[in-house]
Amino acid sequence: MKRRTSLVRYSLVAITFLCLVSWLVSPQATVAHAELIKTNPTAGSLLDAPPNEIQLFLTESVSLDFSTVTVYDRDRREQPIGPLGHVSGDNTTVSIPLSGTLSGGTFTVAWRVLSSADGHLTSGSFAFRVRSASGTPEPEGPIVPLEGSGASGAPFAGSSENPDLLRWLVRAIILATAVFLLGGSILSVLVVQPTTEAGGDEGKALWSVVSKRYAGIASSAALLLVVSLLLDLLLQVAAVEDSGLPGALGHIDRAILTITSTWYGYSWALKAAAATALLGMMLFVRLKGKAGSSGIWEPAIAAGSLLVLGQSLGSHAAAVAGADHASGLPLPVINDWLHLTMVATWVGGLGYLALALFPSIGQLGLSPQERRAFLGLAIPRFSRLAILSVVGLAITGTINLAIHSTDLATIFSSQYGQLLTLKVALFLALVALGAVNLRRLSPQLRASNKSVPAGTGAEESTPVAQLRRNVRLEVGLACVVLLCTGGLTLLPPPTGTTSLLGAQANPSPTPVIATVDTLVAGYNVALTTLPSPDGDELTLTVSRVDGASPPLTDVLKVLFKVTPQDIDAGTTSYTANPKGSGNADSQTWDATGSFLTTYGGYIVTTVIQRTQAPDLKAAFRLDLAQDNTLTAAASQVVDIAVSTLPSPPMSGTAVLTVTLTDGARQPISGASVSITPLIPALGRAMPVVVAQPVLAKPGVYTVPILFDTVGSWLLIFDVEANGQPPVKLDVSLDVAESKATPTP
Repeated sequence: MKRRTSLVRYSLVAITFLCLVSWLVSPQATVAHAELIKTNPTAGSLLDAPPNEIQLFLTESVSLDFSTVTVYDRDRREQPIGPLGHVSGDNTTVSIPLSGTLSGGTFTVAWRVLSSADGHLTSGSFAFRVRSASGTPEPEGPIVPLEGSGASGAPFAGSSENPDLLRWLVRAIILATAVFLLGGSILSVLVVQPTTEAGGDEGKALWSVVSKRYAGIASSAALLLVVSLLLDLLLQVAAVEDSGLPGALGHIDRAILTITSTWYGYSWALKAAAATALLGMMLFVRLKGKAGSSGIWEPAIAAGSLLVLGQSLGSHAAAVAGADHASGLPLPVINDWLHLTMVATWVGGLGYLALALFPSIGQLGLSPQERRAFLGLAIPRFSRLAILSVVGLAITGTINLAIHSTDLATIFSSQYGQLLTLKVALFLALVALGAVNLRRLSPQLRASNKSVPAGTGAEESTPVAQLRRNVRLEVGLACVVLLCTGGLTLLPPPTGTTSLLGAQANPSPTPVIATVDTLVAGYNVALTTLPSPDGDELTLTVSRVDGASPPLTDVLKVLFKVTPQDIDAGTTSYTANPKGSGNADSQTWDATGSFLTTYGGYIVTTVIQRTQAPDLKAAFRLDLAQDNTLTAAASQVVDIAVSTLPSPPMSGTAVLTVTLTDGARQPISGASVSITPLIPALGRAMPVVVAQPVLAKPGVYTVPILFDTVGSWLLIFDVEANGQPPVKLDVSLDVAESKATPTP
């Protein structure tokens, strides 16, 4: 026993040493899934002169050997470019030299990059404009649609690859076999062998049978692992080359380049070497039996540890660790490795019990009392390991997630977070079953060893039979957990504003197109907003969705009324121009101007004036954040009609009557109406007054206002109605001179 303890200690020291050496000699990683932070030229910009080079700035290092960039003009003609490079040697950037000079026009850049960290592909597109020789820019228009580029029509777009079902399954198989191989070796050394050694001749016989049976299953698992690793490599090449799995067989050179030049390739090679070593060890035990298995399980633990280390080195944790690598403490990788080792100890141990130990006990023909005696010793030992593993999994799993983000809203709204939630729910179910095994069945096994006579048939009625059923159920749940984990290796983890490693430098995105639509009187009214320093563009599309509604053949004029909501800047009206020919069922108009001049909220009211049918009105709220993100939502139309007594208003106190109606000209009752009188010429504001509803007059409100000087006044209305967010509108009044003060 002393010799075995020494072997275990030496193995642990060797494993630790190998892990540290593997980390130090490995290529450096960065952050998971290379996302585009910014571009040069800036997405959506208008340039006076064509650029000589296009630059992409990403969140992590990328492999130029597997990245592609294509530049198109508006007619989708490909523009010549030079070989890709890095900006100033920074491997988180891509520089694209332009071989020729771009003429005036709109150009779309379609990019596709491979992460050097975990082998994930990210793609997207953005556009910029160049003035022509005459100085006139080409009209802004939709980005060229690019199949397979991830382009969404926005001036700045990006997307990470979605996991296909085959690769998801392959990743799950790799993880499951790795867990089984490491967990079975750990259980052999720490549970089964010590228990059988204490059981005399029967124990020695059981150890010989179970070790050989496990080695047979493990050799098949190791062979399946090697095949799955080869298939995963081919799928990686197929994804990079966009060629499909059969086409990947014709790109063996790319597979070799992937192994030798990328972080994914390094971790793959480590897993392949460990899997091959384990296959050899398990075949040796299987062929030689107990006589040839002495001292093989400690090296198997070391090889299994390197196997899960390779898994960690190709994970999201390794990508995050790249940022911390300079400090010499790869905390995310060590944490993920410990997490997987604990998964193997618990889940792999369950697989060992179900597939090797229980069948071997039956095969050996032990008496019921001998079965209970053995399990009464083995199960508590395994349960103690399982408890330590569960505690460790909870800690390391929380750290793994917090390294990426502590923003719960971001986590649960992502595909990664939703799949993780399912995994955690299954994990809790496994914990519950394990608690039953430890707290209920283990004491029953020990008690039944003394109280149940052999040969009565009662020995299989509860503890042993229930234990087998529970272990089978646990193995089934564990397989689903590993399937979920396989998907998590392919999905990008959530990224919030903070993480365990500190505040993350979130990219400052270029403003993107915001589109929102609403249904008005049988028409779908859609507003698209494209912010730009050179002129914001508003595009309105009206489509008839109700055949009973009049056709769009009588439109006289279309107006955009833009009112800032966070500053008192008044309402500005813009006349829209027809865009395209249109028809009786759908028409589009647009206008360009300085609409979004400051950060904050805006109400855009669209008015479609008609000659034969009632005017169509729709309102939208736009919010431009300081990071240049733009959001849009439908809002309530609020029309304000104002009358005064006396009329026209004169200096002094006048009674203001306000009538509120919605887009369908229906009165808006129950609203809160606050009014701020302004004198723009003097830059002075009067105290805020609140209008009161007039009885028996829906939508009518009244309030006395003091006009203490003559001239142009601006009344700023803040209206809250029907539970909607406040809407700020304004009305201008010209106040004349009066010798007498009117009575309200």
